[in-house]
Amino acid sequence: MQNSSTVFVELPEDEMRIKFAKDETIVFVSSSGHCNLDCSYCVITPVVKHNPSLTYEDLRFVHESIAGKKFFIFSGKGDFFAGYRKSDRLLAKLLEHDDIGVALDVNGVVIHCFDSLSPQQLAKIRHINLTFHYRQLLEHKALDVWKRNALTMLSMADSEDFFVNIVLSPPERALWEDALTWYQDNVFAKCGKKLVLINDVNIPLAPADEEVISLLHDRFGQVIQSTRRGNFESVLKEFDHVSCPAGQSYFRVWNDGKIEACPNIDELRNSGNAKERTFYPRSEPFICSDVRYCDCYHIASTGKMEFRRKLDQPTPELPVAKRSGVIAWIKDLRRR
Repeated sequence: MQNSSTVFVELPEDEMRIKFAKDETIVFVSSSGHCNLDCSYCVITPVVKHNPSLTYEDLRFVHESIAGKKFFIFSGKGDFFAGYRKSDRLLAKLLEHDDIGVALDVNGVVIHCFDSLSPQQLAKIRHINLTFHYRQLLEHKALDVWKRNALTMLSMADSEDFFVNIVLSPPERALWEDALTWYQDNVFAKCGKKLVLINDVNIPLAPADEEVISLLHDRFGQVIQSTRRGNFESVLKEFDHVSCPAGQSYFRVWNDGKIEACPNIDELRNSGNAKERTFYPRSEPFICSDVRYCDCYHIASTGKMEFRRKLDQPTPELPVAKRSGVIAWIKDLRRR
């Protein structure tokens, strides 16, 4: 592009960032339209219940439509295991493919075929986020079930890329101490797995909330792994535009079959439909000036996103990479 410079960036350390390979196409999948919980801080509105789910044949179509290695992130609407029968063995079937890697973001209420996976299949699950939704588990009388499933998953697949987390949502502040006490006694005491505290992205923490979190660290320091405050809008917000591979090596697939290059840009919302067996990849990168979503962060993490700034813009001072946030660190700058 004329009159612009290419900016090479290095994201600061983030323990929960998924580790992608540059030769992988990322497929972010909301495979299930079912959710067995009703969390107040859920980012999906309305809460997904009895909606369509993708079949193995739908996912196989996506897999066969994309050449080379694929990395499936299962997150978003519903829960990966909800809405399926255990006998479907959906996860096990996917992991039989040599060119597939997987990340799971699950609530742990059901885990279906997970406990029957082979060591070879487990090795292809390279990232797990298991969320501890205490209030909902308490109300559904599912704490014992969650405990059993969490300990099963941890005994089979615990690693530095397996995270157990809890969302600290201000409306549930009265339950934070109870939640950590229960986790300490029922999970940490059994296996030593620490808990990541994550802020509610929809509701900022008030000073009173911050004070309670500080007290939690004082009391449960041995149980807490870290505190994470996701803020995707702070990632590279001062750049003029990016060259993005969405639609080439990044896709979103929804539980109704819809395939999108990017769910946040109107122009990129029609890349086909898995249930209708249609697929329309892009032939060239998309030039975008709206870089503030989790999709952007995933793509930036692969090193596939090219950042640009107009030549007449001043070079900013180097910001400091903060431990709890995601702030771009400019590594190098050169003319294109």
